[in-house]
Amino acid sequence: MKKAWIIALLLTFAVAMVASAAVKVAIVQGDEKILKDGTILPERFLAYLPKSPDKARGPHQWTLEYTPASIKEVEKMVREAVKLAGGWPVKKGDTVFIKFNANNDQWYMLSTGHGNAADFTAVNTDGRVVRAVALLCKESGAKKIYIGEAPGLSNSIPNMRVWGAYLAEQDAGAELVDLDRVPYRWVKAPHALSATEYAIPAVVLDADVVISVAALKTHLFAGTTATLKNIGIGVPPNSVYGAPKTGLRHDKLRRTIADVNDIVRAKYGVIGAIYGGEGNGPTQVDGIYQGIVIASPDLVAADAVGTACMGLNPELHGYLRAAQEIGLGTYQDIEVVGKTIGEVYKAYKQHPAGVHANVWSWKPEEGY
Repeated sequence: MKKAWIIALLLTFAVAMVASAAVKVAIVQGDEKILKDGTILPERFLAYLPKSPDKARGPHQWTLEYTPASIKEVEKMVREAVKLAGGWPVKKGDTVFIKFNANNDQWYMLSTGHGNAADFTAVNTDGRVVRAVALLCKESGAKKIYIGEAPGLSNSIPNMRVWGAYLAEQDAGAELVDLDRVPYRWVKAPHALSATEYAIPAVVLDADVVISVAALKTHLFAGTTATLKNIGIGVPPNSVYGAPKTGLRHDKLRRTIADVNDIVRAKYGVIGAIYGGEGNGPTQVDGIYQGIVIASPDLVAADAVGTACMGLNPELHGYLRAAQEIGLGTYQDIEVVGKTIGEVYKAYKQHPAGVHANVWSWKPEEGY
């Protein structure tokens, strides 16, 4: 019965999107035989044993490892998704900032019972996807490619490397940036839905192109999280707002996300859901294999399609409603290209607390 209800809901949502077909969102599904076991967790990594026990000066840092075939498969998927969606914004001479979500660290994952490859792949941005996006930026003539994060639960640069950002460093020449340790500027929010101004790192503000590369997972406060929340909560620095970002209005989370995105104005969104995160999100998700990449020049549309691919109704998610209301994109006027939502969707388990998105994210009596 539940599956039939979800399918009916997705069909209704799909019909509404096709009606106007203004923005393209691409869904590309990869080869399960290549991808499902494509993440490797070394035994010594899981046991907290030194990588180089007999070498005092390293190399010390463990990282997720990936099969070469899966790296190539994800690159192929990203290239196809970007081609299908269109609107690629990077041109010769551009400085590009790619937002990575690397909030969880190795210790947190292991200490909460999530020491397996599926959960590790699901909880943060997939380094293989970032590598592919960085390669596209390089091939488009980008002058400089920064990849950055300001995680509330970990140290930025080492943690991005744990989750595969080293691939973009070595293959695309990208530079990793700790958004907590670079200059920032106070910028007025055009609509001031949650606060009048926000501290935003200069490396983000000064980029010609900002691209959000996100995971796809459940979230206690937002319902779901992907490219918009990756910017809205991930960009403001802990050095200003505290760790984990307690100085940002989480009681008005939908509006905070919209405000920060209104300032940053990312030009492209890519969601990697080789494994999505279901259940106790965002930090203790269980990995669910989906094998997809979603891409669009419209982050609202990308996140709406991602939410629908989780078997959830985008219209009940306040951060999407708020973002559309102030003109950041659309969750309605969408043309899905590549795979259909019905072909790839999974019925993700929601947060065990039972907090649905319309409780924290949108209440009808409050508008958005």
